[in-house]
Amino acid sequence: MCNSGFFDPLNEAITNHIVEFMKPLLDQNRQLYLLDAGCGEGSHLSHIQDKLIQRGIRELTSVGMDLSKEGIAAASKKYPQPLWCVADLAHCPFANQQFDGILNILSPSNYAEFTRVLSADGCILKVVPEQYYLQELRYGYEQNKNRPAYSNDNTLSRFKEHFQLLNVERVTYCFPLHADLMEPLIHMTPLTWGATEADWHRVQEMNLTHITVDLLILCGRK
Repeated sequence: MCNSGFFDPLNEAITNHIVEFMKPLLDQNRQLYLLDAGCGEGSHLSHIQDKLIQRGIRELTSVGMDLSKEGIAAASKKYPQPLWCVADLAHCPFANQQFDGILNILSPSNYAEFTRVLSADGCILKVVPEQYYLQELRYGYEQNKNRPAYSNDNTLSRFKEHFQLLNVERVTYCFPLHADLMEPLIHMTPLTWGATEADWHRVQEMNLTHITVDLLILCGRK
């Protein structure tokens, strides 16, 4: 899914934020250090790094960190340019104020560690799902189940407790869903955790032709 173009608009938006809010650092032509905390299989960081290089930002060191050994192994094989490491968010193996930018994309956070390793003039970009994220797929799993109305209010409040909020951007689009992407999509999302066999059959019978991507980007600074 990650290499199908599914997240391209999101990665483009993140790149725009990095260029905008790190402009004072970029204007100094100094080395920029970027951390993707909870990088998974590495596609977000690699694609964002490529976009930054295309914009002329070449003094760049990118580091991807994840607790999953399998994810880091896959990242290091497919994307040799960034640095990859297996590590716990609660115990980041980096020096204080090591990074000018932290990415935290659809992944758990540890704000104490993020604050420690983020430079004084750096920024953090956190991406969380919004109300309509994968709504077509959610409908298949959550039918006849009592679910509370979706809200990011608590996530936003907690973010603002730790960082000065610079910007909030909602990124929403429909992605065409070819038949060969259906199974990877189902396995990609935590929505399927605990799904019953009836849930699986219901989703497969829906014959989805598109899927909604609805995400929120929070940009902050210490």
